[in-house]
Amino acid sequence: MLRECVLLFTDAVDSTRITEQLGDIAASALWAEHDRIARGLLRRWQGREIDKSDGFLLLFEGVDGAVGYALALHRALAALTPPISSRAGIHIGPMVTRENSAEDLRLGAKPLELDGVGKALAARIMNLARGGQTLLSAAANAALDTKPWRLQSHGHWRMKGLAEPVELFEAGDGDAPFAPPPDSPKAYRVLKSDGGWKPMARLRHGLPAERDGFVGRGDALKALAARFDHGARLVTLLGIGGIGKTRLALRYAHDWLGDYPGGAWFCDLSSARSVDGIVHAMAQGLDVPLGKADPVQQLGAAIAGRGECLVILDNFEQVVRHADETVGQWLDQAPQARLLATSREVMGITGEENFVLAPLAGDEAVHLFERRAAAADGGWSPCGPERAALPQLVKMLDCLPLAIELAAARIRIMGPTSMLEHMGERFKLLASRGGRRDRQATLRAALDWSWDLLSDVEQQALLQLSVFESGFTLEAAEAVVDLSNIGNARWIGDVVQTLVEKSLVITTKTRRFLFLRTVLDYLIDRREPLSGDRPAALVVDAIARHSHYFAGIGESDAVRDRCADIDNLMLACLRALPSHVGLAVRALRNLWTALRMSGPFRAVDPALKAVEAAGPSEPSHIAAVAWVAAGVLHQNGSLSLALERGHEGLKLELADLRPRPELARMHLVVADILRSLGRLRESGEQAQRALQTAQACGDQLGMLQALNSLGALHYAAGHNDLARQCYEQGLLLARQAGHQQWIGGLLGNLASLSYTEGHWQESLLYYEEALALAEAIGDRQWEGNNRSNFALLQHELGQSLSAFEQLTKALSIAREIGHGRLERFALCNLGIIHAALNRQPEAVQSFEAAIELCARNADRHAENAFRGYLALTLARNGQAKRAGAELQVALASMREMDDPPATLLLLSQGALVAALLTQASWAQACLDDAERLSAESQIGQNAECQRLCAEARTVLALG
Repeated sequence: MLRECVLLFTDAVDSTRITEQLGDIAASALWAEHDRIARGLLRRWQGREIDKSDGFLLLFEGVDGAVGYALALHRALAALTPPISSRAGIHIGPMVTRENSAEDLRLGAKPLELDGVGKALAARIMNLARGGQTLLSAAANAALDTKPWRLQSHGHWRMKGLAEPVELFEAGDGDAPFAPPPDSPKAYRVLKSDGGWKPMARLRHGLPAERDGFVGRGDALKALAARFDHGARLVTLLGIGGIGKTRLALRYAHDWLGDYPGGAWFCDLSSARSVDGIVHAMAQGLDVPLGKADPVQQLGAAIAGRGECLVILDNFEQVVRHADETVGQWLDQAPQARLLATSREVMGITGEENFVLAPLAGDEAVHLFERRAAAADGGWSPCGPERAALPQLVKMLDCLPLAIELAAARIRIMGPTSMLEHMGERFKLLASRGGRRDRQATLRAALDWSWDLLSDVEQQALLQLSVFESGFTLEAAEAVVDLSNIGNARWIGDVVQTLVEKSLVITTKTRRFLFLRTVLDYLIDRREPLSGDRPAALVVDAIARHSHYFAGIGESDAVRDRCADIDNLMLACLRALPSHVGLAVRALRNLWTALRMSGPFRAVDPALKAVEAAGPSEPSHIAAVAWVAAGVLHQNGSLSLALERGHEGLKLELADLRPRPELARMHLVVADILRSLGRLRESGEQAQRALQTAQACGDQLGMLQALNSLGALHYAAGHNDLARQCYEQGLLLARQAGHQQWIGGLLGNLASLSYTEGHWQESLLYYEEALALAEAIGDRQWEGNNRSNFALLQHELGQSLSAFEQLTKALSIAREIGHGRLERFALCNLGIIHAALNRQPEAVQSFEAAIELCARNADRHAENAFRGYLALTLARNGQAKRAGAELQVALASMREMDDPPATLLLLSQGALVAALLTQASWAQACLDDAERLSAESQIGQNAECQRLCAEARTVLALG
C-alpha cells in the first residue's frame, strides 16, 4: 500500500570504537541502555519501531514528533557514561508499506516493511549528519507545524541515485552542531551556478589542506558562523599563540565554503612588517598580480570582484598599526566580502568584531592528545593510570592545542604520568623533534613571538604582574605594579587592557585577570636572569608590595570572587618570612578566613607551620596563630586540641584588655569549640563576651557572628525562641552589611530551627535561599552543612531520592574540604534515611562509620547521639542484645555532659528502643526522664523527640 510516511533513521556514531574501548561485556550493557532509552522515548513522541541495527528506523505520525524525539534522544544519550553521540535523518514522502504474515513473523520477519525512494533518501540524510545532528529534507521541513526549534538550511546536496539535488535543514536546540555536513561518496554539496548545479568542492579557493584530523571546537565554529550570519563583515579571532586560531579559521572556511560563491582565500601575514609586506602576502594568497597602481586599491578591487567571498588574514598581530589603511579600505571597497583575521591583538578599527578563542574543553583536549599520540605511535592506547592521568595532564598544559600536540609527540619515550612528573621542565618537554622551523616549533618560541611584539612598559608590567598567583584584580595590580621609573608612565589599567587585547592576559566576567599557567611559567623563567642569580629589583619590589597588599586586605576582600585569592594569600604569607613576621601573620589570618569558607582546611598548613617556625614573639601575633590553629583543629574534628589552642590564644588576647575585633573572634572560636563538646554553659559565656566586645569596638561583622553563635547555642539548648531571635537579629545585620556569606549561613540555621519545630514549608524556603547563596559565592562549608540538613527535610517531604543526592554531595564536600564534623553528621543523616526506608545493613554501616570517626577524634558528644540512632535501628530489626548495649553506653556517657537537648533526644530514642525490646519499665523510665528534663530545662518544641516518644507510648500500649 502506498501512503505518506514520516521516517526517522538514527545511528550511534563510533559504535565499534566504543565497544573496543569498553570490552564486549561493558559495551553490551551500554548498548542495552541505549536501546532502552530509545524505545522509552517512543511512547512519549508516539513513534513506532520498524527496524534496528546500531540505531533505529522509526515511523511517526508527524514531522514534529520525529524532530522532538530526535532531540530528546541526543540529550539522553549524551548524559550516559560514556556518552553516546547519535545522528538522525528525517524525511516525509510516499512509501510502500507491507504487513508481513504471521508465518513470516514466526520466522523472524519484522511486522511492517517499508520500501521506496523515500526510505533510501532518509537513510542518506542520516548518513550525512554529524554526531548530535538532526537533518531534515526540504519536504520534512515544510511539513513542520510548530517549529519551536532553531532551523537552519545547509544548502543543496546531490545524492547518488536522485535526479535533483535535495535541500537539507538542521533542527536543534542550543547544543546542536549547526555545521554543514561533510561531503561523502554518496552525497556532496552543490551550488547553483550558470543555470546548473556545481559541486562545492570545485569552487575556486585558496585554502591549504588540513594535514591531520580536526578535533573539537564545535561551539566555537557555531558561534563564529553565527557572527557572519548576523551581518559581521570583519571578525578577528583573538588568542595566545598555540591556541588554534589558524586551525579554527581554516576549518570554518572549509566547512562553510558553500556560503561563499566567490570562494575562500587564505593569506599568511606572518612575515609582513609593513604595508608593503601586507599587500605582498595578500597578493600571493588571493593569486592577484599587482600592477603599477596603488596596490591596496588593486587588492580591494580584486576582493570586490569576487562578490560573496571569505578572506582569511592569518597572523595579523605584528601589523595591526596598518589595519585602517589596508583592511579598513578593503571593507569600504568590497561590501559583499567577509574578512576573518587571526591575531594576538585587536585591530581597533571600525567594523571589527572580536572573537576571543578559549582553550579547548577538557574532554576535547583529552581527545586531541589521544588522536595525536596514536598518530605518533600507532600502537599506543591509554589504559589504567595512563588514561586516568590524561585530564590532569591536559589541564597542566592549559588545554592549549599546540602544547598538547607537542606533548603527544613525546609518547614514544614517556607516558602521560611521566609527562606530569616533567611539567617543571615544560618548555624543554614541549619542543618539536621534527622538521618544523617556524615560531611554533616550541611553545617557548610561540611565546617569544608575543614577547618581542611588546613595548618596554608592557614587558615591565608583565614581569611585575607575574608575582601574582591565580590572577589579580585591577585594584591589586595598582597596588603592586610600579611603572614610575618609565618616562611618561602609563596607568596600569591601560597597560592591563592592552595586555588583554594582546591575548597575554585573560579577563573574567567578574573583572578579574588571569594568566594561563603556561604564560605565567614563561614569565617566571624570563624574569630570573634579569639580574644575575636573582630577579630584577623591580620584581623584588613587586613581591614586597604583593605581601603588603594581601596582608592588609579585610575579611570581605579575602573571600571575594569565591575566595579567588587563596594562592595569593599563601604566597604573601610565605614570601614575608622570615623578615616580616607581622606581615606574614596578617596574611595567614586572611588566608584562613578564605579557606574556612572554601576549603580545603588543611591547605593552610604550609603557611601555618612556616609562621610558627619563624617564632613570632609579639603576643598579638602568637594569639593570631593560635586562632588559626584552633579553627583548623575544630573543623577537622580534633576538639580537645582545638580547645587547648583556643584557650592559649584567648589568654594572650585578654592580656591587652582593649576591646578589639581580634579578641571577639577569639572568644567566638572558643565558644564554638565548647558548644561542639556539649559544654553549653561555658560556650554561652564566651559567645556573650564576643558580642559585648564586638559592640564595644563597633565591629558589625563580629556582632553578627556572635549573634549566630548565641543562636546556635540556644538552639543546642532547646531554647528555640531565643535562638530564632538571635538568628533573625544577626540576619538583619548581615543584610544591612550586604555580607552574603553570613546571610546564607544564618538562613541555613533558621531552616534547621524551623525543621526541628516541624515547620517544614518555612524550612524549605529558608534552605532553598541559603543553598542558592552558598553556591553563588562558593561557600563550601555552609553549602555542605545545609545540604546535609536539607536532606532530612526532603526525606520527610517524601523526596528520598533527592535526599540521598543531597547527602552524597554533602559527604563529597566534607571530604574535599576536610570538614571532619560535617562528614560525621552527614553519615549519621544518611543512616537515618536508610533506616526509615528499612535498609538496615546500609543504615548500620552509615552509623558505624560516623561513630568510628567520632571515636578517632574523641568527639564523645556526637558519638553518643549516633549510638542512639544505631540502637534504634538495631531494635527495629530484632537485634535486641546489641541495641540495648549501644543504648546503655550512650546514656551512661551522655549523663556526664551538660547538654539537655542531646540528652532529651537520647532519652526519646531510648524510650522507643526499650519499648521495642519489650522492656516496659525501662521504656517508661526513659519517658519520665525525658518529660522531666524537658520541663526543667524549658526545652522548646522538638518534632523528632515528640514523634519518638509518641511511638514509644503506642508500642507500650499495644503490649
